[in-house]
Amino acid sequence: MRRLWYNGTVASMDGAMRRYEAVGAEDGRLTFLGSVQEALAQAWDETRDLQGGMVLPGFTDSHMHLLHYAMIQKNLSLFGVASIGEIIERGRARIERDHPSYLIGMGWNQETMVEGRLVTREDLDRISTDIPVCMLRTCLHIGACNSVMLERIRALEDVAPEVLALVDFSNGILREDAARLYMKVLPQADDAYVKELIRLGQRDLNAAGITCVNSDDLKAIAGVDPIRLIGIFREMEADGELTVRVYEQCLVEPEDFERLQAVRSDPADRESLFRTGPRKLLQDGSLGAKSAEMIDGYLDEPDNHGIPIYTEEELCSRIRAAHTAHMDVAVHAIGDLAFRKVCDAIEWVEREEPWPDHRHGIVHAQTTTPALLERMKALGLQAYIQPIFIDADMNIIAERVGEAHAKECYNWKAMEDLGIRVSGGSDCPVEPFNVLDNLRAAVTRQNRAGTRVYLPEQALTVEQAVRLFTSDAAWASRDEAVRGTLELGKQADLVVLDRDLFKISHQDFNRVKVLETVLNGVTVYRAETL
Repeated sequence: MRRLWYNGTVASMDGAMRRYEAVGAEDGRLTFLGSVQEALAQAWDETRDLQGGMVLPGFTDSHMHLLHYAMIQKNLSLFGVASIGEIIERGRARIERDHPSYLIGMGWNQETMVEGRLVTREDLDRISTDIPVCMLRTCLHIGACNSVMLERIRALEDVAPEVLALVDFSNGILREDAARLYMKVLPQADDAYVKELIRLGQRDLNAAGITCVNSDDLKAIAGVDPIRLIGIFREMEADGELTVRVYEQCLVEPEDFERLQAVRSDPADRESLFRTGPRKLLQDGSLGAKSAEMIDGYLDEPDNHGIPIYTEEELCSRIRAAHTAHMDVAVHAIGDLAFRKVCDAIEWVEREEPWPDHRHGIVHAQTTTPALLERMKALGLQAYIQPIFIDADMNIIAERVGEAHAKECYNWKAMEDLGIRVSGGSDCPVEPFNVLDNLRAAVTRQNRAGTRVYLPEQALTVEQAVRLFTSDAAWASRDEAVRGTLELGKQADLVVLDRDLFKISHQDFNRVKVLETVLNGVTVYRAETL
C-alpha cells in the first residue's frame, strides 16, 4: 500500500537537517519526500492531512526494561508516593480489591517521602502478614520485604552466600543482586503471561511515539529461561504480534552466555523486529541507594565506596567473552569508580584482541570527570544517557558527591563536544518512557516544575536532544544505515506530533501530543483527535 502524510513539517534529521512538506511510504520503506504539490501529483492508496503537525523519525528509547515496566503496571506502581503511609494504604487497597497471592510494587524513593528513610519489614507487615510482599525502590537496586517474603527467601536453597549477605533480615532490606531474590519466591510465569506483558508494554510504547527500544528483559520474569524468552519474542514476531522493534540488551549469567550465542541474531540483520544486541552487564548500584561505586566515597560516608557487582577480574572476563565473540557490551556504571573499571577492562581486552568496529558502551555514565570522558572518547565508547534522571538526582547529587564533583556529573554537552556517541533512554520503569519529557530535561536542565536548574551550561540544543532519540539512538544499535532519519529507502518508522518542537517553548514539550506512530509503514497507534 502506498501511503502519504502531507501538509506538515517533515524533519528528516539527516545530516543537512532537510525539511519537507510530505512523506510517503510503500512496502515498509520511505519512497517520497518533497512538497505537497509534488506529493499530490502522484497516486496514493491512502493520504493523511497532517494539518500543520510535525513528522519525525520514530522515537527510540536506548535503554529501558520493557517487561519490568509491564509487570509493574499489572501489580502496584509507587512512583510519586509522598509517604510510607501511602505505600501501606495502596498495598492494602490492592489486596482487598484483587486478593492476590503475592504483591510486588515499585517506585518509592526515600528522598521524596516525608519519613526520609527506607521502607522496612515492619512497614510492609502492616500491609500483610499472610502473603509475600516486596516493594522495590525506584532505582531497582533496593527492595523492602515483609516478614512472609523474608522467610521464603531464607528458605531458598540455591542462593549464593555472597548474595544472601546482601539481605538485611532484621529490617527486610534487599540490596543489589539480592534485590532480585523476590523473583525466586514468585510462581513461575508461563508463555501466555509473558506475551500479555509484551502486548501491554508495546501498546504504551507506541502511544508515546516509540518504534524501537533497546531493552533489558532476559532476567525480568520469575522462572522464565532467558533463551525461552528470546523464543517468545520471535514467536510473536512470526505471528505478526510485535508492534515495536526490540533490540535486546542481553543480561545473562555466565553459564547461559554460551547458550545465548547459539540463538544470537545475525549481526548483519537489520530487518527483524526482535534482535539480540549487546551483552548487558551491571558493575555497580545507584546514587540514591549509595551503592554506586565512587572513587572518593560519599560525602557523608567517605569510607563507603559503593557495592561492586564484579571484581575487576570478573568484569574483564565477562567483557572479554563478548568482545571475542564480536558482541558489543553495554555496562551499567553510575559511579566514577565503576566507570574507571569498565574503561580498564575494555582497554585490556581491546589491547589483547583489537576489534576496531566495536560499539561497547556505558549505561548511565552519570558521575564522570573530564579525564574519564577523555578516556571514554579515546576508547571509542558510547554513552547511554537518561536526561530525565536529573529531575530527581539534581536534589541529591551534591549531597552524595560534593559541590565540586557534582559539576562534573551528567555532563552531556561535554560528551557531545568531545565527539562521544550519546543516545537517550529512560531506564523505564525507573522513569517513564516519555520522550518529550526527556527532551525537555535535556534542553532546559530543569525539573518538571521549572523551579530548579542543574548545570545549564550542559544543556543540549533541540537538534542534539531529538537526535538522542532518533539518529543517535539508531547508531547505538548499528542501524544508522536503515533508520533513525527520514531518507528515501529507509525503514518507514515515523512519529506524528501536533506541533513543531523546533518552534515552541522548551517548557511546552510536555504538552505536545503524539498523534500517530508508524512502524514499517503501518500505523500502530493513532490518537482519537487525528
